Amino acid sequence: MEAIKGTINSILVIRRNNIGDMICALPVLKTLRKEFPRARLTVLAESTNSLILKNADYIDDVIVFKRGRGLFRNKYLNFWRLFRQKKAQFDLAIVLKAGFSSTSALATLLSRARYRMGCLPDKWHPLQLCYNMPLKVQEQWHPNHIIDIFLEMIRPLGTSSPVRDISFDIPEEPKERMRSFLEKTGARAKDGIVVFNISNNRPDTLWPLERFKETADLILRRYNAAIIITSMPADREKALQLSEGKADVFYFDEKSKIMDFAALADVSDLIICGEGGAMHIGASVGTPTISLWGGTASVSNWMHRKDNQFMVNKGDHVRNIMPEDIMEIVRENNLLK
Repeated sequence: MEAIKGTINSILVIRRNNIGDMICALPVLKTLRKEFPRARLTVLAESTNSLILKNADYIDDVIVFKRGRGLFRNKYLNFWRLFRQKKAQFDLAIVLKAGFSSTSALATLLSRARYRMGCLPDKWHPLQLCYNMPLKVQEQWHPNHIIDIFLEMIRPLGTSSPVRDISFDIPEEPKERMRSFLEKTGARAKDGIVVFNISNNRPDTLWPLERFKETADLILRRYNAAIIITSMPADREKALQLSEGKADVFYFDEKSKIMDFAALADVSDLIICGEGGAMHIGASVGTPTISLWGGTASVSNWMHRKDNQFMVNKGDHVRNIMPEDIMEIVRENNLLK
């Protein structure tokens, strides 16, 4: 594979799914830019995780996959339409997923890339033939963090010095919205700002609202801090309920979602959240984060190995975690003044 490196002038990276998936893909994108400085680099993303790439100067183009209408509700026809609309020509297409995806495999074929790279399935699948540069998931990859797995996937291209940076740029508009919010609420005058993200896509990592309330009470009792509640739109009423009638507890109504949360996380002293996008954003901006885990989530694959990233896991469900477990981490690591 390494022999083709000098022939690559245009690269398509397919990284769909959620916010955390895209954040963990950033090291590969930055590595590809470093190793292929003259190649045009395009990313196929979802409407949600594409926002992570909004200000990325190392990306030349982002193709956003959205649900189509009529015939284009069919995802394969939709892929075909997207590539034709862009009139894109690719030398190399890479599916950045640590496993086989039939949808993404076919997308590489529809992209008309000369070289198509992706992981093979455990059992034979007809769409694996879309890859003419197939990858076999190695057993030794399994305990590694997903970032390291992704970097291993592109190593056959001759990437000798990988970049492991997961930071991304936050636009000025959400930063200004955040500054205005902190001034209006008086949160900036406190000794610390703690962010609670109460939402999660996975039921087994959805911490009960009552536990967040108890944790807020303990923090306010012991520290001169402000608590900012954030949530997905579907949990807005719960978030408002948590902040209602409490001094120094405020609901941050995010407008641009990901980037508003990132702007808030960037200036906060601590984030408490479930395993998911908020955790990855906390690691990306370098804010101490306590993530709450439960169920079958793979800690080794997704937990960021940084000194200021903390994980609590107490069995099959996140509800086994108690507020005092959180406070113990705060005290032992001097996370609040």
